[in-house]
Amino acid sequence: METALLLMIVGMGTVFIILILIIYLSRLMIMAVNKFAPEEEAAPKKAAPAPAAVPANVEAAIKAAIAQVAPKAMVTKITKG
Repeated sequence: METALLLMIVGMGTVFIILILIIYLSRLMIMAVNKFAPEEEAAPKKAAPAPAAVPANVEAAIKAAIAQVAPKAMVTKITKG
């Protein structure tokens, strides 16, 4: 009984120590990466052009298809991406 308890304590202690080592080594690695390879500045994003209008016949076809598949669904906006 005492041997099993001792083995359990040693095993749990070993796992705890390894987890602590992983935490601190990860922090050290993150600091090293940030120091030697800092993140590059992102280029400013260009404004997206306004979406093109969808032709009326295409819009009607889309609405009809959705009405067949899901009768209770409601189409509020259709844009061309």
